Amino acid sequence: MDTTQKDRRQFWLGMAISALCLVAIFFFIKPRDIIDAFRHVNYVYLAMSAVGILVFMVVRAIRWQFMLSSQLRYGQVFHVQNIGYMLNMYLPFRLGDVGRAVLMGSVPPVSIVQSISTMVVERLLDMMFIVALLPFTLASVPILPPELRQAALVTGIIALTAIIVLIVAANQRPFFHRLATAVFNRIPHLNTKTWVRRVDDMLKGLDSLTRLKDGAMLLILSILVWLPIIFAYQVGMTAVGLDVTTPMAAFVVCAAALSIAAPSSPGGVGVFQAGVIGALTLLGQPDAESASFAFAYHAMNYLNLTLLGLIGLTATGSTFGHVLQTTQNYLKRQKGNDQ
Repeated sequence: MDTTQKDRRQFWLGMAISALCLVAIFFFIKPRDIIDAFRHVNYVYLAMSAVGILVFMVVRAIRWQFMLSSQLRYGQVFHVQNIGYMLNMYLPFRLGDVGRAVLMGSVPPVSIVQSISTMVVERLLDMMFIVALLPFTLASVPILPPELRQAALVTGIIALTAIIVLIVAANQRPFFHRLATAVFNRIPHLNTKTWVRRVDDMLKGLDSLTRLKDGAMLLILSILVWLPIIFAYQVGMTAVGLDVTTPMAAFVVCAAALSIAAPSSPGGVGVFQAGVIGALTLLGQPDAESASFAFAYHAMNYLNLTLLGLIGLTATGSTFGHVLQTTQNYLKRQKGNDQ
C-alpha cells in the first residue's frame, strides 16, 4: 500500500508503542502466571461474553441504519459494518472505517460523503459517552486521589457540553459554516475550503439531531450500544476469577476505550491490554487474572469480528482484496483533491 513518509512514521510509532506495552506487561507480570490463570477460566461465562460482543455489533448496526435514515436494509448495514470492523483489526490507520464508508457509498441512495459523516458522528458520540460515563464509575476506584476524581468530573461535564454544542451546531449549520471559515482562514498553510467541507460533512451526519424525536432516539441508541459491552466485560472478568461489579466493569470499559485511542499496531494490541490491566490494578484486582482477562477478551474480540467480517464479505459478494483496492483508490482521489 502506498503511504507517505508521515504515514510510515505513524505506523512504526504505533508498532513501537504496542511493543513497549507488551514488554512492560511481561516485565511486571510473569507469562507463567498468566498462563496458569487461563487454566481456571469458566468457558460458559466466556461464551456469554462473546454473546455480549455480538449484541454490541447488532445494536451498532441499528444505530448506523438509523443515522442513514433507514435508506438501506438492516442486513446490508450490518454486514458492511462488520467488514469495516474486521479490517480495522488487521489494517493500520483505521482503514476499515474508510473501507466500510466506500462499500456503503456504493449502494444507492447512500453516498460516500453521507456514510463518512455518519461514521464521524458515530465516533464522536461514542467517545463523548465514554468520557461522560467515566466520572460516574470512579466511585469504584478505592485508591484514586480526590484531585483525579475532580478532574474526571470536569471532563464528564466537558463531554456533556460538547454533546449540547453538537446539537446546536446541527441546528445552526449556516452559522457554524461561517464560523469554521473564519477560524480556518486564520490558520497558516491550511486549506480552508477542504476543512470547512469536512466540518459541513460532519454536521450533515447530525441531521437526525435537528428533530427532537430522532435526536432523542439517537441518544438512546448511543447508550444502548454500550450496555452489551459492559455486560461482556463483567462476565468475561468473572470467567477468569475476578470479583467485579457493574460500575467496576464500566470503569474498565472506559479505560480500554481511551487506551486504544493512542497510536498502536492494528487492533490496538498492547495498548488495549495495558489499559485494561492498569484499570483493574487500580480496582485492586490481582495482576495475573487481570492480564488473562485482557488477553482472552482481546483474542475473543479478534475472533468474533473476523468471523462476522468474513460472513459480511460472503453476504455482500465482496473480497478482502476488492475492499482494499477500492479504499486505496478513494484515498488517492481524496489526496489529489486536497492538494
